Amino acid sequence: MSTLSIAIGATSLSLILAFVWMYSLSLRTKRKEQERLQREAAYRRAMEKARQQERQERVFKAETGHVPTILFLAKEAERKNVQEALYWYQKAAQLDNITAMYGMVRLSESKREDLVLREQANYWRLCIAGAEGDLHAKFEAAKALIYGRGVECNIPRGIAVIEEVAEEGNIDAMLFMGDWSVSPDNPAPSPKQSTQWFERGAEKQSTEAMTKLGLNYLKGVGIEQNIQRGCYWLERASEKGSVEAMFYAGEAWRDIAPNGAAIAYIWLFMSAHLGYEPAKLLRDSVGSTLGVDSVVGLQSLAKPVLKKLQLGSMVKHSLIKALNKLYKRQLPLFELEDKAQSDNQEPTADSSLNNDPSNSAQSEAPTFRTSEQYSTESDTAFSMDYSNYQQS
Repeated sequence: MSTLSIAIGATSLSLILAFVWMYSLSLRTKRKEQERLQREAAYRRAMEKARQQERQERVFKAETGHVPTILFLAKEAERKNVQEALYWYQKAAQLDNITAMYGMVRLSESKREDLVLREQANYWRLCIAGAEGDLHAKFEAAKALIYGRGVECNIPRGIAVIEEVAEEGNIDAMLFMGDWSVSPDNPAPSPKQSTQWFERGAEKQSTEAMTKLGLNYLKGVGIEQNIQRGCYWLERASEKGSVEAMFYAGEAWRDIAPNGAAIAYIWLFMSAHLGYEPAKLLRDSVGSTLGVDSVVGLQSLAKPVLKKLQLGSMVKHSLIKALNKLYKRQLPLFELEDKAQSDNQEPTADSSLNNDPSNSAQSEAPTFRTSEQYSTESDTAFSMDYSNYQQS
């Protein structure tokens, strides 16, 4: 065998061995790359599963009321899904979170063309103001909650918030609670609470509360019917300029003898003169029972009072005292008597006017003061000259 043949054979063998080695190396490299890819895929699957698990846990925490988690999910969703973000912000806002309320307003305003979102933005603005101490805004937000304006209707929660606002001294809330207590929409009406809320409003000098309290006394809503107290509170509201109270005061006095028709005409004349349309028809009806001369005289008496009412210079109880003196009626000043009773903690008896004409001009309880006991200091505020009235 020649040396050349040996060399060629050795070279061929070397090439074969090199090829085999390179092929095996290539297979090993591919296997390692495949294993690496498999490991990465397994890692990604594990990470994805972990993320899904983590999100499920976050969603669970959020659904059970964990506010920081809710806010995290809301902020995360803002970049991809605004509706989802609104869902989470609303959930946190319903848990009284201010940040979430601002989020609701911001996202709702970003879609101004959506009327529903605009209503939501208005509602949450009120909630923010209420949370920052604005009682009126808190009251308005609670009403929106009751009537479902910009938020899902939730009557029990809305009433609870309004009652809370009323307890803090907000008159509008007191009036609402008084009306709600006898509303047909109230599943558990309480006429007694209605009168109690109006009493609290009247103590805060609310004209509307005085009017409604007077009507409750006249009708016996939640309390024993008491015509005197009803007339008193209606006249107190009338002194403060309520044309509606003047109308109801006239309506209450018209059938009370002996001078109820004259008193009624004065109130109805002033109510009608100040623009309360329902008073005009009743004024004319009462006037037809008095005669022309009496009507002219009563109008001359009422006109100076109208000026004082329009100027807002009516002194408390001055008009009631003047009518007591002028018509020899004995309508007690219940507000003063009740305050004195409360201060002294001594119970006194109330008396009510009897609709029977033979008894209506007389007081049945000895604790009522007579007209001679009233000071003449405030009578001038009425601007009535009784002797001139008699001459007319």
